[in-house]
Amino acid sequence: LRSGGLWPNHGPPPNGVVGKGVTLASPEEAPRSIEFLEPSTLLIEWGDDHESLYSYRYLREKCECAGCVDEWSRKPLLDPSTLPANLSIVEVEKTGRYGLNLHFSDGHKTGIYTFRALRRNCPCPECVDQNFSDPDSNEPRSPATSGEGAS
Repeated sequence: LRSGGLWPNHGPPPNGVVGKGVTLASPEEAPRSIEFLEPSTLLIEWGDDHESLYSYRYLREKCECAGCVDEWSRKPLLDPSTLPANLSIVEVEKTGRYGLNLHFSDGHKTGIYTFRALRRNCPCPECVDQNFSDPDSNEPRSPATSGEGAS
């Protein structure tokens, strides 16, 4: 169920989500469109026509800011069982030309979700198989990275 059309180019996102307009990076690194689907899914259409669907919960659980993952050991600090069942995105901010800062209904807003990491961590079966079978890849599969001063 689509709600509210494409964002940021075609009107405001649903559920009162406020964005400051995302300045997209090069076509190879940036999404063509970002859409919020009801009830709790983010759809990104990439420059190569691939579509990635991310649940809000998936994005929140995969956050790698200093408040969610220990900076030294990389051990998770977030207990997913503490997240509310009705978790939503309440605000979106651009992060330069390379990503998004998502603000969640549980008050969390320090994770930076780079377009590169979001694309790399597409949860569809095709991408999961491709990313895990790439022997040259040394990047972790996580869509969020720590930002400057994140806590």
